[in-house]
Amino acid sequence: MIEPQKVEISEKLKSKIPKNLKILKSGKVNLNNDLIIFICLTLDEKTGEYNEYWFSNEEIKLINKFYSESNKKWFVNIDDDPELEMLKINEEDTYTDCAFYDINVKDLKANIIFNIQPVILRDDKKYWGYSADIEDIILKDKKLLTTIENNIPDYEEKKMNLNQKKLPIIYFKSDKKELDILEEKTGTYEFMNTLEIKQKIY
Repeated sequence: MIEPQKVEISEKLKSKIPKNLKILKSGKVNLNNDLIIFICLTLDEKTGEYNEYWFSNEEIKLINKFYSESNKKWFVNIDDDPELEMLKINEEDTYTDCAFYDINVKDLKANIIFNIQPVILRDDKKYWGYSADIEDIILKDKKLLTTIENNIPDYEEKKMNLNQKKLPIIYFKSDKKELDILEEKTGTYEFMNTLEIKQKIY
């Protein structure tokens, strides 16, 4: 998985962002060999609203709005097309939204693949997959290490895509020392591609 590379956006791109918004950070991602996108996170200090601008070919293609700064994203190729997919985790006090998305290269709109429950797996022990602790995904030949049937209670309100009936666990890596152990039994895991997962959860 890769995070957007931190870069300073050009003055031309800055000029397209409303002057009342404070630029917090900006980065770029190479979605494929032909398309580089720039992502700029801004804050409206009066309303507390975050605005995330996505640029392609120096034109604004997408504006995302949200009220939590804990909106973290990575990019990784988990299917057979050449473009990277996006993993996004939005964590608030009593709400979690974690999902994989396909990015439409024409308009940069994110189309959900499925929502997931992230879990860190290390030395056969399982830990809660908080966005601050996740470092990489466990991937083998573009197959995700997955548990479909699990008994993790919904301690927080977890968003699930329309028509999605089950929330699969997807496993990640972390070398951080302090991790929150997952006591709940989660069942066995196996490598599955996105199509196989979708067939079991929709």
